[in-house]
Amino acid sequence: MVRLEVPGHVLQHFWDLANIESEVRRESAVNLVNELKQAQDEHVGGSDGVMMGGGGGGDANGAVDGPALEGCSPVLVYALKRLARGLGSGRSGARQGFALALTAAFTEIPLVSLPDGLKLLKSSLEPITQSTKGAEARDILMGQLFGIAALVRAMATRFKSGDLPLDDALAFGASVAEETSRLAASKAYLAESAAAVVLELRAALGAGMGRLFDRSPALTEWITTPASKAGPEVVQLCMELWPYLPQKVKERCECVPQGGVKAKDWGAVFQRDRVETVRDALMESSYVHPRVHGVWDGLIKRAVEVPDAVETLWDVTCEHGLFTSGSHQRRYLGFRLFSTLLPLCEPETVPSLFSHGFIRCLLNNLNKDDNYLHAAAEECLDSVVAYCKAKDTPQQKRLSVIAALQRLGPNRFDKISKRNAVRELIGGLSVDDASGYMRELMGIFVHAPADGAKRAEGAPGGELFGNKRRLWALEQATGLWPKLPAASQATLVKLLVTHAFYQSDPDAAASKKGKKKSAGLIEDAGVAPLAEPLDGLREACAVRVSSLLERNLKAQRASSAGKDDKPAETKPAKKGKKGKKAADEETEAEPDAAKEAPADLLSVAADLCRAMDAKGSGARLVDDMPRECADVRGSLFAALDEVAGLAEKIGKGGAGADASVAAASAVAPLLRVLSVLQLGDWREFTPAIEDLPRCVDDLVKAPEPKKGKKTPAKKGKKGK
Repeated sequence: MVRLEVPGHVLQHFWDLANIESEVRRESAVNLVNELKQAQDEHVGGSDGVMMGGGGGGDANGAVDGPALEGCSPVLVYALKRLARGLGSGRSGARQGFALALTAAFTEIPLVSLPDGLKLLKSSLEPITQSTKGAEARDILMGQLFGIAALVRAMATRFKSGDLPLDDALAFGASVAEETSRLAASKAYLAESAAAVVLELRAALGAGMGRLFDRSPALTEWITTPASKAGPEVVQLCMELWPYLPQKVKERCECVPQGGVKAKDWGAVFQRDRVETVRDALMESSYVHPRVHGVWDGLIKRAVEVPDAVETLWDVTCEHGLFTSGSHQRRYLGFRLFSTLLPLCEPETVPSLFSHGFIRCLLNNLNKDDNYLHAAAEECLDSVVAYCKAKDTPQQKRLSVIAALQRLGPNRFDKISKRNAVRELIGGLSVDDASGYMRELMGIFVHAPADGAKRAEGAPGGELFGNKRRLWALEQATGLWPKLPAASQATLVKLLVTHAFYQSDPDAAASKKGKKKSAGLIEDAGVAPLAEPLDGLREACAVRVSSLLERNLKAQRASSAGKDDKPAETKPAKKGKKGKKAADEETEAEPDAAKEAPADLLSVAADLCRAMDAKGSGARLVDDMPRECADVRGSLFAALDEVAGLAEKIGKGGAGADASVAAASAVAPLLRVLSVLQLGDWREFTPAIEDLPRCVDDLVKAPEPKKGKKTPAKKGKKGK
């Protein structure tokens, strides 16, 4: 045999195929195939190719016949064998690069048949014997799968271009399916890659994939494995090959819906009982730790397109599967799946992802630095915060995440996790975000906790029982006060005043349109009538509205005086840098709503009370007062009207702006405060305000002109 001389630049391509950079591997594969095509074109047909063919490998049970490679140039034969041997290398990117070049060679040089390619793989790779070490055996077996995948891709190109008939493609596909299924059954770590090769076959054959099962008993046996013994690859293949399965094969597959369900009916796939059937198989996917098994990509891709599928998939496989398992690898997988699902799901699905088991596992691992999954929990929480801060994150999605993180109560998540994630997210809310979140919380507050299990489960605070959830929502809404614009603050004050003191009047007269005024007024101001049970809810509203009105009144006074809420003068910090840094942080933390001039919310509350008190309003007091007290209240509002008119006249620079009138107009805030406070305890406040309207009249009433009287002269000593 004549010694083969291979040019040095051709040999260099083999070194570059093992480069860690994918672009270098791709360029080297292209250049190598071009060199091989040129060498083949220059080759004169003879026996050189036959002389170079065959030999060089085998299996543990005996030698394997090598490929014929008839008509191939010596350089091509050498290159193909070296590429096949290189698939068993674990060096850098050798396996990927050599497989890429092998695909290109079988695609661009159709002289070599695909069945010869399979023989080439078996004869070129080292046989596995008893002396073969575990790592070496793993590399050899993975090399076989990579080589088979390379041939399948070459087959796809030939079949698509019409160079390969369907019968030949099916025959080769059956051989590939048999070999791949055999490898998957031999070692568990080969199953995922073997399933990927079968899916490559599906992509290449298309509708012809259904005819492959009769020709490949090993593939049929693999895909019909009982669910109790199946691995994640069986679930993956059943889902992906479902439309191509023959009816007799489909009936044996426990991992696909039965009972005449049409293929691609993914709603049937994500029924709770179907997901429970494959839960154990999906949990086994943690063996590829720390990666996420490919079966999840297909499931998640289809789940986000089916209503309620994400909730079912998460609850069955993660909440009652991965997070209840004692395996750290499975819990880690749960964190990874959460980070994948959060950006893909709808806003109404977010609360379901923040399930009890997930939150508990997350907090447990965040609590201590030495916990096994502490780093994974930190990474998961950081991904949540980063996603919420992203500019392209929808507002409703961001609000849903914040609400879900506060299920444990105000500041409790931050206290346990020691990360201040909730505070950071709330601090980053815009005015629109804060207003939207407030409206969501208002809806939670007014509805009964038993309005539906789905509402309680999928809404913020859903894990709190009874009125605790409603009180939690009220607390959260009032906590957003500094972030709210004036209009939203007024909306919140109206809600609190309405539900603190008023209720719908069932005896209200119907309007001309047939609708009760009570419905419009109560719903406009309080979202909806406050549903039962009411234990402590009205009292909580009364306390909070008093606090907010006091806060607003102080802000108005400070604003009118040209001062901030903080003291005008503060002692400078001893260290200038530290003081400047603190000042900068306070400036950055100042909410946008605080930069607005404070609204007169006391007037908003007083005007709402008057509207509710009016006859025919459709609302009545929770604690109804007697007529005498109501008359005093009417006098109070009359005095308020008079004072408000004077204040308006003074503001326009009208006449009569003397000291007494100015003093009377300054009483307006007091009258408004008393008009609200009287509702809370009319028994105490009515006697105190009974004479107040008369006092206001005395202040406003014009003083009587003094009559000219002679002053009697003082008698001197002589007159005595």
